[in-house]
Amino acid sequence: MIELIRKNTLLTDEFAIETDTDVNHALSVISINPVEGNTDDGFAETIGITLSLNYEQIDEIILILQEASSALKRTENRF
Repeated sequence: MIELIRKNTLLTDEFAIETDTDVNHALSVISINPVEGNTDDGFAETIGITLSLNYEQIDEIILILQEASSALKRTENRF
């Protein structure tokens, strides 16, 4: 059986990231939405951004995020 769609979700107190990857068409729909609420009264996602990206575009975004993370880590180590 061929796996056509893969779903992944990351939910934090501040945002949710969901990916729906269609390996048959080599695209992933990525949604990043702010989350409001807390554990006492529940969480609710609000409208954020949804993009349809190929692997090259996703790799570019990951590279930029890794560079930002490294810069923050270097700054943190100076203090």
